[in-house]
Order: sequence, then C-alpha cells, then structure tokens
Amino acid sequence: MEKFRIGVFLFLLLVLAVLTFSLSKSWKIYESGYEVTVDPIEDKDTDPEPTDEFDLENGNGKVFWKQFYIYPVGLVTESGGYGPDGTMAHARNLYSVNLKTGAVKKFFPRNVYVWDYFLGEFSKQIISNNIDEPKLDSLSLDKRLLVFAATEDTNKDGVLNHKDAKRLYLYDPDKEELNDILPQGYVFRKLIYNTAKNTISSIIKKIPPVASEKAKGKKPEPEIPQEIFSYDVITAKGVLAKQFE
Repeated sequence: MEKFRIGVFLFLLLVLAVLTFSLSKSWKIYESGYEVTVDPIEDKDTDPEPTDEFDLENGNGKVFWKQFYIYPVGLVTESGGYGPDGTMAHARNLYSVNLKTGAVKKFFPRNVYVWDYFLGEFSKQIISNNIDEPKLDSLSLDKRLLVFAATEDTNKDGVLNHKDAKRLYLYDPDKEELNDILPQGYVFRKLIYNTAKNTISSIIKKIPPVASEKAKGKKPEPEIPQEIFSYDVITAKGVLAKQFE
C-alpha cells in the first residue's frame, strides 16, 4: 500500500511538472512571440538549407488577391494587433509565390522578427461604450501588404523579439518589392486608421542616440517626442509632421 501511495504521488508530481512547463511555454509564446537569434547576413550566392518550419503541406499560407500565396515561416499567433481580424501574426520571414508565373519572393534576406502582417484594405468595427455610434477603423491601400518587423537587435541582447524597435514595410506584389517606408532614424509606434485612399499614416519616434560611457548616469536623457508620418502609396512619398511641443 505504501508503494502504491508513493507511485500515485510521483505520477501526480510528474503531471504537475508537465502542465507547469506547458503553460509557462505557452504563456511565453503568446505573450512575447518568440526570439530569433541574430545571425550574420547570409551570402547572397548561397541559399539557406530548408528547415522543418518550411512545411507547405501543413503550413499557414494564404492566397491574397487570388494570385499570390503568402507563406509565413515559423508562424505564431496571438490576440491583438492592428489588422482586421484581431489576431497578431508573428513569423521569422515571409515568402510570396506568384501562382501565375511561379516566381518566388523572399521578403527578408535573413530571418527577422515579423511582429505582424496583414492586407492594407479593410474595415473593422470597434466595440464602443456608445451603442448608438458604432466606430469603424479602416485602411484603403490598393493591393498592398503591411509588414511590421524588427530587423536589428536594437537592445543588443543577441535576439530579435518584441522588445526590439520595429519598422513599417509595404509589399507590392505586382512589382514583387518590399519597401521600408519610414524615414531613416525613426521607428514605428502606432498605426493611424481612417486615412485617405492609398495613404497610410503612423506615429513614429526617433531612435535615441547612444550615450557615451562618460555621459551615462550624469543626467537623465530628454524625452524624445513622437511624430506623425504620412505616406502616399502611389507617389511613394512621405510627409513628416513637425515635432509636437
């Protein structure tokens, strides 16, 4: 009987340990996405070896605009985000396959931290306390894919994740081009909805300068103001609002 009780106790202890590990792992994934180890940029003349994450048959690719199959490598989802379905899609990279020509486009030359991506043409209803005035948030960008990604290890911890500064990219499937639209020296902070057709606006912020060893700890760094940046998709030109006082 004593051996039976010990056996039951050990079994319950094992179950508890497995549940604790699973829940903690799940919490880490859905709270923080995942981490991408910062590797040197690959040689352009060589292609990376395929990994288990690149599984087309069991993957999470979707057809956009009835012609382009967008495939996320290492997809992890969680609730939230700026997109139309309320789900944030993390990935290590994105591929686009032109179903008519067979051309394949790799978005980034090496693995990065894709924070989210979604179509630039949508309208979604937002829950409001005033039921008489339902709120709609919308974007109207013709045939563009928005990609929010961290490509540089800005906090120098050796990995790319949600803690690193993010940039805003637009993918044009017809030209098969991914363009970083933000001004140099700035990072993405927030998306602004309900803008004019083919115009995307966002709140951005300057990257703080790196303090010298002598200056560290002497006085607090001044707060860097946020700014508004509007970008015309057709003309490929942006306008940066003046800093707010």
